[in-house]
Amino acid sequence: MLPTTVIGWAIATTLSGCAIPSRNHDDTNSGPAPVVSARRTSGGAQAPSREPSSTLARSGQPPSRNRDTVEVEQAGFRATPATPAKPLPPPKQLPSSPDEEPVRANLDQIINAMLLNDAKLRAGFESINQANADALTASLRPNPSLFTDGQLLPLTRPFTVDRQGGPPQQDAQITYPIDWYLFGKRAANMAVAAHGVKVSEADFEDTVRQRVAEAATGYYDLLEAHALLALARQDVANLEKVEAALNRAVEAGGKTRVELNRLRLDLAQSRRLVRDAETSVVSAKARLRALLGRTDADPAFDVAGSLDAPLNALLPPPEDGFEVALKNRPDLNALRWKAVQARASVTAEERKAYPEVSPMVGYTRQYQRKAIGFPDADSWTAAATITLPVFDRNQGNRAKAISVVSQNAFQYQAAVVAVRAEVETAAREYRAARATAEDIAADQLKLAREVLDAITTAYQAGGRPLVDLLDAERNFRDTYRAYVTSRAAYWRAVYRYRSAIGQQTTR
Repeated sequence: MLPTTVIGWAIATTLSGCAIPSRNHDDTNSGPAPVVSARRTSGGAQAPSREPSSTLARSGQPPSRNRDTVEVEQAGFRATPATPAKPLPPPKQLPSSPDEEPVRANLDQIINAMLLNDAKLRAGFESINQANADALTASLRPNPSLFTDGQLLPLTRPFTVDRQGGPPQQDAQITYPIDWYLFGKRAANMAVAAHGVKVSEADFEDTVRQRVAEAATGYYDLLEAHALLALARQDVANLEKVEAALNRAVEAGGKTRVELNRLRLDLAQSRRLVRDAETSVVSAKARLRALLGRTDADPAFDVAGSLDAPLNALLPPPEDGFEVALKNRPDLNALRWKAVQARASVTAEERKAYPEVSPMVGYTRQYQRKAIGFPDADSWTAAATITLPVFDRNQGNRAKAISVVSQNAFQYQAAVVAVRAEVETAAREYRAARATAEDIAADQLKLAREVLDAITTAYQAGGRPLVDLLDAERNFRDTYRAYVTSRAAYWRAVYRYRSAIGQQTTR
């Protein structure tokens, strides 16, 4: 059993609105759910702990001059430079060995293992560490500069009172820029970097959302492949029994060889379907192991669960789902933070247009006694270096920052349109999958089984021809295959819809 507390420790600081599927199955799919720290709204939807408003008004506050911290109040929220993110725990894998019993993991355990081991998630998490490093760099104050020299030193002869020169002197000067404080340049850069941390966190949450949906899809793909393989093997076993009985009847002269050959053609087709189903199982396992970050070809790896769970997932209608997606989708939150970051970048570029101011203080020691006969003297120097922004006032970067603001606004609008289409498509797929799964109910499958058993008994008693038996076998096989595929399609549609709205829903 994988420790869910490790999951909470690893991603609780970053997963505020990520879509982690809840258990929507019977007891066969139950297990430890991933621990995710999130604040829920009154409607049950997960909301990010800090979510900027979609109305992004530019702040008109004067440059901040706080030397220690910076707080940016913009668009109705406050952002401060984040502390460095904790590293992810080392990868863990589901224990298995060729000599052990197959390790069957339910959906929650599959998601837990994916969150711990997926290399894409771990790579995405490093983006948060990099953004925190950028925030740390932006908060650092500039270093002072030390200048020291010796001047008027003798070149061809020593300086004396009679043959004066110099006098030699030694200087030590310290220069320290203060324009970052006077004009708020450091504060503006810290604000940009703080928003960058939020962008990286939202991007990571979106990666988690997508990978969780892929893990759920891979889980149900494997369940479906197992069910279809069992069906194909059962079909072969039934036809082999009929073939043995029919072969004895042919040898006794009670049946014709034409019937036997026809049955053998159907049996060969069924055996081909078994080989195809076995290939599908191997492929589904390989895809799922890849999501778990496993490079080993573990034959004992498998999943536990059933497709016979009740069709009782509670999902909001498309309109409500779209509103939930606007609040919870981490990719939309990332675009909002990028827009806020772009506006902060405009302020930072404007402040870079101010001159660079670097005051200097210095100490001078003049060695006069030997050179000119006067006592040695100490003195100090004060000066300031100020650049004159006559030509370069950072015009290009300022114009670029303004353009980035417009670009991010258009990107957000395009993303909202895409989310609307995605939610409507996922909702329609869910409704269609549910209707199909409800049409092919368990009682219909039971009825097909009863018909097959009755016709098989009648055929063995000589009351039915072979064609009726093969038709009944084919009807049962098609009905059961439709039942399996419709159930798997239903659960895949459930998790696609949940991923589209970015919400963890309950039954």
